[in-house]
Amino acid sequence: PPGSAPITISDRAAAHIMARRHVEAGIRGADAQDGSRTRIGSNYFDLAMIMEYWSEKRLNHHTEATSMLYAAREAARIMVEEGLEARFARHRAASEAMAAGLRAMGLTLYGQDAYRMANVTGVFIPDGVDGERARTRMREEFEIEIGTAFGPLAGRIWRIGAMGYNAMKHKVLITLGALEAVLAAEGHALPRGAGVDAARASYEAMPGAAPGAAS
Repeated sequence: PPGSAPITISDRAAAHIMARRHVEAGIRGADAQDGSRTRIGSNYFDLAMIMEYWSEKRLNHHTEATSMLYAAREAARIMVEEGLEARFARHRAASEAMAAGLRAMGLTLYGQDAYRMANVTGVFIPDGVDGERARTRMREEFEIEIGTAFGPLAGRIWRIGAMGYNAMKHKVLITLGALEAVLAAEGHALPRGAGVDAARASYEAMPGAAPGAAS
């Protein structure tokens, strides 16, 4: 969905963007001048228009939702309070624990570990398991939603997030326990308790897991 986020760009990038500017008809004045290059095709990513809002012209690209500004400020406050290094360590710990737990359950992770994101883990849906039905049970029985995939991976993998508030020890353990229960209910044989045990062991073996790790 549309949102708000701080970004920075270089002077060179700004010049390139402004060369692609195009003022919308609804707010176009008689003195409007378009850039010399191909116009920006996306309204949301039309940085040239957004940059004009901060100029002397104060050209209004859109009305910013104040609630998103409050949310962005609160998110920044939480990050500063926790500290970036502690936040990074917490997400790495959650990612490694999630991966360890899924593997201990006999599941296969998608992709190579060297390139795996710390906030989302892709895992192949076991043979014989209806991926969408399992997702529905996770949501309805445990109030946990795991993601599906798109394109050629649709119906083949789940995407399990461990980011922000969910990148904490108790959240990872609850998610693994719920997934184990759902897979067992769907008739998939797996070692009971292995996922949670492996995730706990992963946390205990990681010295930097303390920030946000305790349940």
